[in-house]
Amino acid sequence: MIRPERTGTGRDFDDHGQAAGGGSHAFYATLFWILVCLLLGAGIIRYPVAALAAAHRGLLTWWEIVLPSLLPFFIVSELLMGLGFVSLLGRLLEPVMRPLFNLPGSAGFVIAVSYTSGFPLCAVLTSRIRSDHLCTRNEGERLMAFTSNASPLFMLGAISVGMYRNPALGPLIAGIHYLSNLLCGMLLRFTSQSPSGLKPDERLKQGLAPRVGSLLRASRLEKQNFGSLLGETVQKTSIILLTIGGFITIFSVLIGIMEAAGFFNTLITALAPVAGLFHIDVSLLRALMYGLFEITIGINEVSKSSGSFVQQLLVIETLLAWNGLAVQAQVAGMMVGSDLRLWLYLLTRCLQVPIAVLIAYMVTLLPVRDYLTGCPLGAALATGPAASWFPWVAGLCVPAGIVLALFTGYTLNKWWVRLKKIIIIR
Repeated sequence: MIRPERTGTGRDFDDHGQAAGGGSHAFYATLFWILVCLLLGAGIIRYPVAALAAAHRGLLTWWEIVLPSLLPFFIVSELLMGLGFVSLLGRLLEPVMRPLFNLPGSAGFVIAVSYTSGFPLCAVLTSRIRSDHLCTRNEGERLMAFTSNASPLFMLGAISVGMYRNPALGPLIAGIHYLSNLLCGMLLRFTSQSPSGLKPDERLKQGLAPRVGSLLRASRLEKQNFGSLLGETVQKTSIILLTIGGFITIFSVLIGIMEAAGFFNTLITALAPVAGLFHIDVSLLRALMYGLFEITIGINEVSKSSGSFVQQLLVIETLLAWNGLAVQAQVAGMMVGSDLRLWLYLLTRCLQVPIAVLIAYMVTLLPVRDYLTGCPLGAALATGPAASWFPWVAGLCVPAGIVLALFTGYTLNKWWVRLKKIIIIR
């Protein structure tokens, strides 16, 4: 057997001419995922009833919650991008997005849509504006990292109304979740430098004509009619939504098999002493285990637990910030074909969890806690008022104060740097 000669790079090659280091890594990774797939297949065969029920539950979640909430936003967003509106919006929002997030103006469109539709639309739109060269690689990764929001329909409807029977909880939960993500975006701006190009004062001097011209140049109607664009958009969004449904179903089946095999019960029994040491309700451990994989199932378990209001709210915000492995897999799947990397998105999930928990705990120190929990959680919450402005005010006053303090501090620091330069020059 003749071995290939050592090349000038100094790297060793195996019998097939592959790099030994990279080949071994791929070899072990392949073995790991083969084992995971075999275990999943064996679990489906061993627990067919649980797997079928879990698949039905996942498809029902996709059909009743995900599809109606995401489909309109997918179609409208894709049409706006095809018509060149995002390019025009980028020119208009550039002076605002740079100071706050150090992102191009086109990122404002992704942020707005992510706060009205939910994940994983942020990954789809970010990959799209990256492919259209409307942002750099670093900007795209930072944008995707802090725009992974839960759908307002999910928080205002499924959680507050469907699970807790108290619509007043929805604005409180959504306000904490959205603000923690915004704070992450502001923190991430300090991890990068502003790209070279137009200076802020030059950008502000641009008139309306160049901005409208950018809209016309970016519009795809120059090459195809609107009917063709609409048909292509509907076809593309349908494939994406079917892919999302597949992710939700397979993770639902995985959770169902693990539950039927007793994995969660064994883990909860092992962690019960630790939970007692930190005065954590044991029933919330199951919710955390489920929410680690899929947040809908996990938060539903939170609503059924016997934990206090503070503990339930903290766990809900933890799961919303974490997104769940099912959503993280969807985001990773939507990034296929782009040069965006997933690591910053995952690190931001770990960053958002303590921020969301801290904000939620600060909110529970306000009168809103007494307003929402005049009686124990559970069935008693259903007797609460149908809606009120109070949760909006009390739930968002502390987060709004934090945002105002950060923005004020950043502005003062910016002007102080400019003042020192003027003093030095003089």
